[in-house]
Amino acid sequence: MRKTEIIIDEIRQLVTSKGYIYALCMILFEDFHIVLEQLHKLDYRKRLSTNEASLLLGFFIQKKIEFAPPETPLELIQLKQKTYGLMEELHQSFNIPFIEKLEKSLEAEHNIENYRSDQKEFFGKGDMLIEAIFYSGSGVYDFQYSEFLERKYKYDKEWLSKNRKFSLTDTPMIVSQIKHILQEKSEKVHLYGLNEKLPELIEKMKKKKPTEDWEKQARDILPLMEIHQYVELFFEHVRDKENLTMEDIREDGWKSFYQSLIELFIVERASFGNESNIQAFLDNFSISPEDGVNFKFQTIGDYNLINSHPIIKLDNEKYFVPITFLLFEAIYECPYYWMSNDKEYLDQAAENRGRVGEEVTYAFLAKVFGVYRAHKSVKIKTTKGHESTDIDVLCVLGSKALCVQVKSKKLTLLSRKGNDKGLIDDFQKAVQDAYEQGLVSRQKILEKKAKFIDENGNEIILSEGIDEVYLMVVSTENYPSLTHQSHIMLDKKDDEPFPIVLTIFDLELLAYYLNDPYDFLYYIKQRIALMDYFLGEEEMVFLGYHLTNKLWKIPKCDQFLIDTSYGKLIDRNYYPVKAGIEVSDEGDAIKKKWKNEDYDHLCQELKSIYEPKITDILFYLSDNSGKARDDLVNFILKTKQKTFEDQKAHDFSLPPDNRYLPRVGFSYFSLNSDNSEELKSKLLTLCQVRKYKSKGDVWIGFGSLKNSSRMIDTIAFNDEVWKYDESLEKLAKLLLEGKGQYLRLTKKMGRNDPCSCGSGLKYKNCCGAN
Repeated sequence: MRKTEIIIDEIRQLVTSKGYIYALCMILFEDFHIVLEQLHKLDYRKRLSTNEASLLLGFFIQKKIEFAPPETPLELIQLKQKTYGLMEELHQSFNIPFIEKLEKSLEAEHNIENYRSDQKEFFGKGDMLIEAIFYSGSGVYDFQYSEFLERKYKYDKEWLSKNRKFSLTDTPMIVSQIKHILQEKSEKVHLYGLNEKLPELIEKMKKKKPTEDWEKQARDILPLMEIHQYVELFFEHVRDKENLTMEDIREDGWKSFYQSLIELFIVERASFGNESNIQAFLDNFSISPEDGVNFKFQTIGDYNLINSHPIIKLDNEKYFVPITFLLFEAIYECPYYWMSNDKEYLDQAAENRGRVGEEVTYAFLAKVFGVYRAHKSVKIKTTKGHESTDIDVLCVLGSKALCVQVKSKKLTLLSRKGNDKGLIDDFQKAVQDAYEQGLVSRQKILEKKAKFIDENGNEIILSEGIDEVYLMVVSTENYPSLTHQSHIMLDKKDDEPFPIVLTIFDLELLAYYLNDPYDFLYYIKQRIALMDYFLGEEEMVFLGYHLTNKLWKIPKCDQFLIDTSYGKLIDRNYYPVKAGIEVSDEGDAIKKKWKNEDYDHLCQELKSIYEPKITDILFYLSDNSGKARDDLVNFILKTKQKTFEDQKAHDFSLPPDNRYLPRVGFSYFSLNSDNSEELKSKLLTLCQVRKYKSKGDVWIGFGSLKNSSRMIDTIAFNDEVWKYDESLEKLAKLLLEGKGQYLRLTKKMGRNDPCSCGSGLKYKNCCGAN
């Protein structure tokens, strides 16, 4: 492998090649223009990321743009291929420090008890995090930047208008209009998705003549297919199309192609007419490429002007917009830096950011939990009246609470370059401080000795039944590789819980897909409990996996890395909805997943009961797979119907699954009368003996009355640790001899499987012997 510095120097030289502007245009167009219905099929590994494209553009604007075409079309394709080759080599070069550290690590002795500290020492250094930061996903959609803009800077509106002529209302409309103009132009090109379809093409060719080297032949014809995507551009500026000769096509056609290719990225000042603030907008976000411009940008992590000025000014009328996402990002990020340069306004701007962060976070969570369960700016006071700390947002759901701390720290340039001190300082302010503050708040809630005062000075009466507090840290900034850094760099003791660390954009997605408070908090519970088990690049990946598979441990798997393709499932589902674009359901793996009306009805009946432990019961039910949920409600409905038909009491029980802890069992009792006290007594007895017989850790019991329209009329719940009890031993033997049904919602039990009753014997030597 060549070193990173050498490859970057070669990239810098490449972008100055004759005709490179046209190769760059093809790369940008093909990698960043996508069909929404194909989002889930994209192979992002074969496309440049936004950061990689910004690297090319950062070097490109350091010189005046030359529009001379390459000597031949073949050279154009070769410039493209060389770009992808160098960018792939650049990515691979980041493996050098990893390999070097791994060799040293293999030689050293390690104590397994220091796993987290060893992990942090290995992965948490700057040279190991540059790759994670630079190649991390964007973690945000362009429309989110636009939608969040006014909320983020609403208290800075006057300063921005006065000092930069920046309008919070006009700016989103301008960038949307630019995007619309470029989208209309893009319809002239018909992309084939060659990155994704090349393997398919090779397979088709192999079937015709398997002995041929079709991979080589397919790659030989690839340049022709690449050019053919732009066939309409060849005739865009040809005047006499009817009398064209082959020579005209070769000469005028290529001129038309090159000219039209540039114009795919052009917006004209005249397109905006006399709209207010358009000139101020262009002044704020455009740059003229020339010798010496962006000279401070030399390598990854340096300040790159293309990120703050993503519009390239060609002349007073024409503006080149290479990537519209960079434009949406700039309008959201740049105002922060403008205000930071005003020393007199700096403190006020910081105060405004903190205030807005709490407000936006609270708005999302209040929409999920309801205003009566969500509280903002909560003060914690001890019994002596001292104020110990505060909670930015506190949400309570039965026996569980969610403690949220909001931060607005950005990742600095030093950190992006892999500076160890910069990384530690930034992470401390963005995550660690918030986590430690959350730990204090969590302790105060669980101790049940402090008072909690809301922003209006009213005391919040917390349930005595709260037995767990989940911690969440929210960043109002798009902090690159936040999920990865939080897992690697967090300082915590073994007995302390993990927090879940999100950006405000992640939180919006969670609030959209998990808009039921029980679903939302169950996801938080699973993410925190399995923080060391499931690994992924960004929160969207975890969410995509959860919505399609659920975050459950997989038998015989010690650790699980979730592929980034699960994030594409969110792209495929969410982007069209937010963009207001009608697309087919084909390829959408999220719609109608886990839907069962009877199961939803069962949960609604549970949620209507005001009892803290209902949250625990719903969480345990959520642990069931989709099929297990379907089977459960089917058994309930059939059992209830059976009682109605034969006028007899019926019950069934579900044994714990020995593969998972805690071991959770379930019983259902359908009474042949409407005597509620009798139902309570019989259900409780059934649950006691079934839990004891199965040595269950947790047992849930539901009961129904004969003529009730409800699926549940009474509930039993016990999560006490199993212990031997002589009276229950006799009672279980007396009552369970041939009584009721014992069912499984998972696969059929094999004769040599451990018996589900918990005896420790094989099924054939225990319950299966009869």
